[in-house]
Amino acid sequence: MIGLKGVFEVVEKDGAGRIGKIFTKHGVIETPYFFPVINIHVPVVSPADLKSLGYNAFITNAYTIWRDEKLHELALERGIHGLFGDWQGPIMTDSGAYQLSVYGDVEVSNVEIVKFQNDIGVDIGVILDVPLYRGSIEERKRAIDETIRRAREAHEEGFITEENEVIWVGPLHGNPIESLLEYSIRNMLRYPFKMYALGSLVPYMEEYQIYQLIRSALFVKRNFPSNYPIHLFGVGHPMVFSFFVLLGFDTFDSALYALAAKDGRYLTVHGTYNIKYMEYFPCSCPICSKYTPRELMEMTIHERQHYLAMHNLYVINMEIRRIKQAIWEGTLWELVAQRASSHPELARAYSLLLSGKKEIFEFFETYEPTFKRRGVLITRPEETNLPVVIRYKKRIIERLFIWSDKLIISTPRGISKLPAYLGAQVFILDDVFGFIPREIRNMYPLFQHMSYRSRIPEDVLRWTEEIIETHLLTKFKEVYFFDEKKEFALRLREHFGFGEVYTGQDIGVLNIDDVRLFTTKAMLRFQFGPGAEDAVGKVKFEHSRTTGMLRKIYAADITKDEEKIILWELEDIIKDKLKRGEKIPQDPFTELYINRGRIWLLASIVAENFKLVPQPLLAYRLWKIFRDKLQYSIILREEAEPFVREGKSIFSKFVIEVDPQIRASDEILVLNEEKKLIAI
Repeated sequence: MIGLKGVFEVVEKDGAGRIGKIFTKHGVIETPYFFPVINIHVPVVSPADLKSLGYNAFITNAYTIWRDEKLHELALERGIHGLFGDWQGPIMTDSGAYQLSVYGDVEVSNVEIVKFQNDIGVDIGVILDVPLYRGSIEERKRAIDETIRRAREAHEEGFITEENEVIWVGPLHGNPIESLLEYSIRNMLRYPFKMYALGSLVPYMEEYQIYQLIRSALFVKRNFPSNYPIHLFGVGHPMVFSFFVLLGFDTFDSALYALAAKDGRYLTVHGTYNIKYMEYFPCSCPICSKYTPRELMEMTIHERQHYLAMHNLYVINMEIRRIKQAIWEGTLWELVAQRASSHPELARAYSLLLSGKKEIFEFFETYEPTFKRRGVLITRPEETNLPVVIRYKKRIIERLFIWSDKLIISTPRGISKLPAYLGAQVFILDDVFGFIPREIRNMYPLFQHMSYRSRIPEDVLRWTEEIIETHLLTKFKEVYFFDEKKEFALRLREHFGFGEVYTGQDIGVLNIDDVRLFTTKAMLRFQFGPGAEDAVGKVKFEHSRTTGMLRKIYAADITKDEEKIILWELEDIIKDKLKRGEKIPQDPFTELYINRGRIWLLASIVAENFKLVPQPLLAYRLWKIFRDKLQYSIILREEAEPFVREGKSIFSKFVIEVDPQIRASDEILVLNEEKKLIAI
């Protein structure tokens, strides 16, 4: 997804977290990102230090530069980048709101400081908002109203516009009162800020009221558009970043790394240490590899602060990179689970996020990718409320493909003893997902999960029993229970209260073509929803030579009408062969289609998650089934069509209509305004 005017582009997602790109005048900032606060008057680390640690942007205070007569003139003369040794990367500036909150007043007006930031060439700027950490609801609302007035003022003065190259940040306030947060969001969204930020957080971080912060952050993200980058002011401890990224926050800033260093505090992802009471450094950064805690204690105050600040920044950047890797591979929830052990407030917050509450699940489910690169690890009870688990339990009722009037419910250990070609549907009992139809057991997240539990809990058995009795029992004439130990199967039958034990009764046998067809239909329906199973009538499989796993599905029932799709695909195949210098068949249609038994590729299978990737023939068939109801489809404006046909990304503003059930990583059909298929 590319956001407003190309300012923000999302490239990977997990949970509500995302890896994105913020495009500024001085380069791209890849999010999640932490902006170190640089005090130009008391620099603990230099821009060169930041660069050596892997930072390409920082934040500084425009107000303190404005107040300093000499720096004021130099900034106007050289630009903000010239004040910092011709720093080549983006620079974000704050407006003096922190000083306003601490001292109660500043010597500059909102318009003056906004104009100053604009004139000195900042990449990301902030209006002079009015943070208020304490006070009555009326006092807080007055502060929010003043911030809204200043946003309107900056807009009317011509600074907050879509055309301005500066990325102006709209501050949001009201924490922890949800009605005030909603009021702030609703009014600040009236102005064309390209980025927003949640403020008034510092005291809560200082007092370790992290649970309340995460509650407020969750409320903000549930009520905020997802196409804007959103910043958190004053959040700088590495142990909390993963939580806020999971909620969908993109950038952070703080001076904690330097303030902690001044007090001899050593930051880690698990908490904070005082080096007075440390014998060893649990870190291998350049500082910790070179010095011992005792050696740092023997240094001058300024040396010690510098080296501790360098370590703290190193740990922060390392955690940000670890979070990005977790998003990329789909394990952000696992990382958050690890960090939840760092502090009781984080443990409370983690339990809240996985409480199963409807509004929280719906928020995360909207953003949670359907397919990921890594499997799900269940390490504690609340993780059975992970979005992918609840999503499966909701979807399977509607998306289950039923092809038989006979059902065998098997234990996990019993499944290997059941013949593959039985003429009955097979459900595998599971301690996390309840039951898994055998045809789709390799699809994410079913095969790709591990649980700490050694047996199926009573609540999962009750859920499975309820779903089968309420939604499925009438569709099966015969129901059996199976385990390699007959007495265990008998106990299951007694628990469920229906059916009988399977001991080898004659329930029919399928041929291999039927097994393949039913497997394909089940996978299609599970991935694309009801109706998708009608896209196939006869199929052939291709398996991996090394693993034996399914890798490609071919159609063996191609109609004359569909041969035009093959001819169209052949044009691209020939172009690719020419590029690679390969020999071109004299009659490609005959050699590559007719002589191969009139079969053609329908879909390839992604190895790590068993996602079906439709090829043009399957996309065409799905389009014919879905075009009237737009299932797993989006409609684009006419002007976007040429770019889509070239395989380029599109701005969200070109989307006319979208199926609301589409999630990140889904395969979808792209249609033009006439509802014709133009891409997959």
